[in-house]
Amino acid sequence: MFICMRTTLVIPDPLYKRAKVYAKKHDKNLSDLFAEAITERLAREDQVLHEPRVNYEVKSVSMGSPAINLADREALGRVMDES
Repeated sequence: MFICMRTTLVIPDPLYKRAKVYAKKHDKNLSDLFAEAITERLAREDQVLHEPRVNYEVKSVSMGSPAINLADREALGRVMDES
């Protein structure tokens, strides 16, 4: 047995209108629609919190000495003009 609580929510008009259209199209009432949406959102949150984290290892590779001093604007301009 579920105990239901009544509450007041502030919902932007465009969202409310879309929700009413959706609810009517799927033969639901707004309370059920919003409860379903919140349940799905919280379930996704729970899933993210319980997913194992993937650790990626990035290996560094030497690319040699820089061909240009990045602090030298004139040298950068010359190299960019060549390409």
